[in-house]
Amino acid sequence: METLLAIREIAAKEFGGEADSIDVDLQVDQLGIDSLGFIEFLFELEDAFGLSIPAESVKGVRTLRELAAVVDSLRAAATPPSVG
Repeated sequence: METLLAIREIAAKEFGGEADSIDVDLQVDQLGIDSLGFIEFLFELEDAFGLSIPAESVKGVRTLRELAAVVDSLRAAATPPSVG
């Protein structure tokens, strides 16, 4: 959930508006984000989360909620397992 909130905040900063008013279940093009804007947005997310987001991992992503799920999975994969 925290990833989704962060993505909403970054989207609001990048594209204008209030984070609370961004519907994370609308398709990104319905939010006024074109393909170039989406790529630039991914760069912002990479910086914010300190990870690389491969293009193939977001190929089918249509909403910010789906994007948050991808980011969460990439973050989980990048986190080394704890040794007990």
